[in-house]
Amino acid sequence: DKWDHYTDAKEAMFFHTDLPDAPWTVVKSNDKRRARLEAMRYVLSRVPYEGRNEHVVGRPDPLIVGPAPLLFESGERAC
Repeated sequence: DKWDHYTDAKEAMFFHTDLPDAPWTVVKSNDKRRARLEAMRYVLSRVPYEGRNEHVVGRPDPLIVGPAPLLFESGERAC
């Protein structure tokens, strides 16, 4: 099945290219609306800007956005 080959290639890419100097940030997107909001929240939490207010933006949900090794549990497929 092509989907399985695609998923295997994607997982290999994360494994071989997620480096300390250039880490991947993964956004789980089973819920598209929530994924988009968390991606925006993640970017806003990482970029300094005038008027930044963490209480307004909030912290990104670590179950939805973050480093690949922390989001993908052992045996979980990187989708």
